[in-house]
Amino acid sequence: MDSLQFQRALLAFHNQQWSQASAAFTTLYQAHQTAELNRYLALSLYRDEQFLAAEQIAAENDAAYLVDQSWFDHRLMIALKNQQFIFARQWCALPQAQAWRAQGLAQVQVAEQTSRQTLAATQRVIAKQFYHLGDTTLNEQRHRIARAHQLPLAEFLRGVRYLLIDPFLHPLLRSTLLEDLYLLQIDETVKLQWLDDQQYDVQTAQLRGVTDNSAAQAAIRYLTAEFAQTNPSLVANVRQTLNLQLMLVYPFAERVFTAPEAWVDYLVGRPAQTPLSTTAENQLLTWQKRLGEHLQTLFLAINHEKPEN
Repeated sequence: MDSLQFQRALLAFHNQQWSQASAAFTTLYQAHQTAELNRYLALSLYRDEQFLAAEQIAAENDAAYLVDQSWFDHRLMIALKNQQFIFARQWCALPQAQAWRAQGLAQVQVAEQTSRQTLAATQRVIAKQFYHLGDTTLNEQRHRIARAHQLPLAEFLRGVRYLLIDPFLHPLLRSTLLEDLYLLQIDETVKLQWLDDQQYDVQTAQLRGVTDNSAAQAAIRYLTAEFAQTNPSLVANVRQTLNLQLMLVYPFAERVFTAPEAWVDYLVGRPAQTPLSTTAENQLLTWQKRLGEHLQTLFLAINHEKPEN
């Protein structure tokens, strides 16, 4: 990094020359995406009243703002200015934020209440669109869910409870909403329409992270041990697919990944290295086919294509 250029940007920052500082830090950040530059750039953009740009930059490296309470508060401030209430609450729920949580949540609650008065019409539109996702395209569903993160918690939860049992919502999106409840540290029992078309009662306080289960950890360990040294690009590609599959089956990965090592062998395109019973092999193939179909639907939607009849 150009030390002189950084010092000039820092001088503009300390002199509260926000337009100059944001321009200078933008140039630096384009060349070096460091945590320090991310923080200075996002805050410069915020002070320059480029609020959306500040949120977009900060979101590229949220962990950079957990270094101390001051930067934690700055990240929260940027999120709240952009009405990112769900992220703000998830931010406060992080284990690293325990010492600052109560103060942060108090700020979120005030911002939510204020928004109900100043953005009432906008929030009604967002909520209405959020509560009725099943009859829209997959891309529109994704867009509406993203916008729904700008709703206060109560309004967001009202929609989530319904959407978790909406059979017309893509299962990956249902899982994403369930993960939101985990990240929010919500404590209630919700109903979930899962991949087997059955509804289950889920106690959100008992949820864990998507990869925080024995099946996922076994699959990841095996993939890394077998291929990390010889074929790191393969590991990256398979890990991406594996993460999506784990998200699809959330929170019941252990019901599906009953043979984690053989599951990974299938994904890398080689015969299972450990013996499988016929029943276990058929189960693996059935689930791989089912998950593959769901992911194909997702990828086609992202690429703005329609599945063939």
